Amino acid sequence: MSIIHYVSLHVESARTALKQLMRQPVGTILTLLMLAVAMTLPLFMYLGIQSGQSVLGKLNESPQITIYMETAAAQSDSETVRSLLTRDKRLDNIRFISKEDGLEELQSNLDQNLISMLDGNPLPDVFIVTPDPATTPDQMQAIYRDITKLPMVESANMDTEWVQTLYQINEFIRKILWFLSLTLGMAFVLVAHNTIRLQILSRKEEIEITKLLGAPASFIRRPFLYQAMWQSILSATVSLGLCGWLLSAVRPLVDAIFKPYGLNIGWRFFYPEEIVLVFGFVISLGVFGAWLATTQHLLGFKAKK
Repeated sequence: MSIIHYVSLHVESARTALKQLMRQPVGTILTLLMLAVAMTLPLFMYLGIQSGQSVLGKLNESPQITIYMETAAAQSDSETVRSLLTRDKRLDNIRFISKEDGLEELQSNLDQNLISMLDGNPLPDVFIVTPDPATTPDQMQAIYRDITKLPMVESANMDTEWVQTLYQINEFIRKILWFLSLTLGMAFVLVAHNTIRLQILSRKEEIEITKLLGAPASFIRRPFLYQAMWQSILSATVSLGLCGWLLSAVRPLVDAIFKPYGLNIGWRFFYPEEIVLVFGFVISLGVFGAWLATTQHLLGFKAKK
């Protein structure tokens, strides 16, 4: 068989499969909508997670640990702590504010009469450290515990409880996304399997005659596989359209929720390479379901004699 003839057979099978779908517009539309709605939920959740990465990235950089030295700590004590912090590879940035600099800033912000009433400088030396951006909330807690054990450190302040909560929510959504992707992927295969099975049963006599004429199994199976392919392409297209509509509808509401906190979500749609992956994955599921149906039902038919 020449390549041109082989390609022409596939083109004809694809054209025949598309015409078969168009002959049943109501059933085709209902099937496409069912598959598209099933795909839209995990796809939209994926967009939400990816869009929220910009916020989580900013939150990951924002938590800082403020270290307060004891007021009786000498300059040598602060230098020792600075040396220990500098050697800690988990820290990305270290800023030192001496008690003198702190007093000057206090004088610039408060009434001079109040400052003159102080017997001395009540402020301690302060370190403000920023952990590495890749630090997880659990690792942040470990850094905090180690810092509080440094010599002449009176206390340390770190407010990351809300950040940790957001990370837990993000991980929870990720797990739901994987669960939905697996379950809905299986449902997609089953729907494709059932749709092709019904098509096979409705054309049972035609298939038996074709087998009687000596047609190979690949020739009989090919139109059904292409039908599943067209079904997958169309349903994925509808699903991506639904994702775009949902994104435009949800975006103002979510932005209004996070705006008072100064957080701007970097909303985005699927990149071209992601769209290609979506189509490839959906087509693979649909064709696999059709292949199962043809293997189970179509090849079990016996040609009438």
